[in-house]
This record gives sequence, C-alpha cells and structure tokens, in this order.
Amino acid sequence: MNDSQFSRILISCAAFIIILAGLKIAQPILVPVLVALFLSVLTSPAVSFLVRFKLPTGLAISIVVAGLFGLFYGLGSLLANSTDQFIDRLPDYELRLANWLEQLQVQFPWLINDLKTSIADFKPTENALTLLRALFSGVGSLLTALILILFTLIFSLLEAQSVSLKIRLVLGNQNSINYVKRFTRLVQRYLLVKSLISLATGLLVGFMLWLIGVDYPILWGALAFLMNYIPNIGSLIAAIPPIILAGIQLGWPGFVASSAGFVGINLIVGNLIEPRLMGKTLDISPLILFLSLVFWGWILGPIGMLLAIPLTVVVKIGLEVYPKTRWLAQMISQ
Repeated sequence: MNDSQFSRILISCAAFIIILAGLKIAQPILVPVLVALFLSVLTSPAVSFLVRFKLPTGLAISIVVAGLFGLFYGLGSLLANSTDQFIDRLPDYELRLANWLEQLQVQFPWLINDLKTSIADFKPTENALTLLRALFSGVGSLLTALILILFTLIFSLLEAQSVSLKIRLVLGNQNSINYVKRFTRLVQRYLLVKSLISLATGLLVGFMLWLIGVDYPILWGALAFLMNYIPNIGSLIAAIPPIILAGIQLGWPGFVASSAGFVGINLIVGNLIEPRLMGKTLDISPLILFLSLVFWGWILGPIGMLLAIPLTVVVKIGLEVYPKTRWLAQMISQ
C-alpha cells in the first residue's frame, strides 16, 4: 500500500467520523425530519389517488395531512389516558404481586423467598416509571417538534407530485430512471406493508388482552404496534409487561392465556403472513439487524431504534436495485 492509498483511507475514515458526529449533533432536527419523510412515503399514494379524481393538489394534501394528524391526536389521547392510569395504579399492582407471592410461598418456599428479595431489590414501581419515561421521551420530543414534522410532511408531499418529472430531466438515462423508480416503489411497498402488519399486530394484541380482561389493552396494543418495527426482539419486549400484568391481575390462568395469545399472534403474523407479504425484503443478517439497532439508537435515541430496521431495509433496497452495488446487499443478507 503506497502513501496516497493510505492517505485516502485516513481521509475516508475521518470523513465518516465527522458525518457520525454531525448526525449525532443534528438529532433534534433529524428525527422529526425522518419521521415526516417516512409519513410522506406512506401517504403519497393517498394524495395521488385524490389528485386522480380532479382534486387540486393542495386540497388533496390538506385532506390527507388533516386525516393523519386527526388519527394521531385521537390515538395519542387514548394512549396518554391509559398511560396515566397505569402509572397511578403501579403501587397497587406491586401490592398485588406481593400478595400473589405470599400465596405461592406455601408451595415453593425456597424459590419464593429468593424471588421476593429480588423483587424488593429491583423496586418495580420506580424502575417501571423510569422505563416508561425513557420509552415515551422520544414520543414527547416528537410532539415538541410537531411544527417541523407538519411542514416537512406537507412540502415532501408537494415535491412527490413532481419528482418523477425532475428525475427524467436530471438523469435522462432510462436505466437510471428505472433504478430510481424501482427503488421508490420497493421502499413505498415495504413501509406500507410493514405499517399495516404492525397495525394488525397491535389490534390483535389489544383485542386479545381485552378478551382476557387485562387492564389497559389500548396501551399494550400501541406498544405491540411500535415494537413490531423491530424484528424478533421487538415482539418479546412488547409481550413482557402485559404478560406480567396478566399474571398479577388474574393469576396463573391470565399468565398462561396471555402468553399463549402472544405466541399465537406472533407465530401467525410474524412467521406466516409477514414473510409472504414482505418477500426477501427482510432477508437481512441478524448481526446487521442488531448492529443497526445499536447504531441508530445511539445516533437518534429511542425513536432511532424504531426507525433502525426501516432505515436499514431502505439502504438494502437501494443497494439491490443498482447492479454495481448488489454485492453489498448480498453481504448484509442472511
């Protein structure tokens, strides 16, 4: 290796570190912008559909954005109410847990004594509050950046209506135009299908917990919806709190029923429906998935962990559609 090659490698590494530092510093702006861009990808087909019915572009965008934010406001109000009630009742659940352990102590004295000591040291109420604050801090920061999300979403939807013409003018080459069109189509399909699958998972989880009689099914359904964007471990994280609550509330029958419900939903949705609809899009190495969670979580915070897999899939699709970078997409696949 000569000096010029070594210098280029050093410059490339330095540039990469500077970019990472810039992304980390720009987190308060970057997170809402990324969220708005993902929302624009999801909602642009609805805008195009309304425009085909001779509605003015501005009116079509206004209808879609108003409907989207109305939906978010309604769900956010329900979620905030459930969260407040759950936090208020945490000491009561801790007392129920202690009583439940007292009943089991007769059958398993050696195990229950150790378990009670561990739970007392763990301080469930304090740690649950800390976990909830960390979980919803990203959502809270998004709410403070609502104006930035709103305007970015509106301008992105406006730009999407003329982007195909601009691509033709800039690229000219039909092959390049086809690459961009295929990339856009695949990204849009992935985000739409993944969001619908996550929504179905959240609805099924909420309905299942409501049937069993577990408190706050809306809260746990919303958690399942968000965590479904994180493959494998997301479903596990979303299942643990409601299963524990079902055990505290309803005893062993509730614990077993909720566990079976989560296993059934994840087997049907995660192993049967999702692979058929997503195809090879999620064919990503587990190591790459884990590293992407760590990387984007560090760069963008809690919301970054939710966006990590969609961002990684978008990068993989971009590498796949262009022949010269297809080998990189194969490297990060399973």
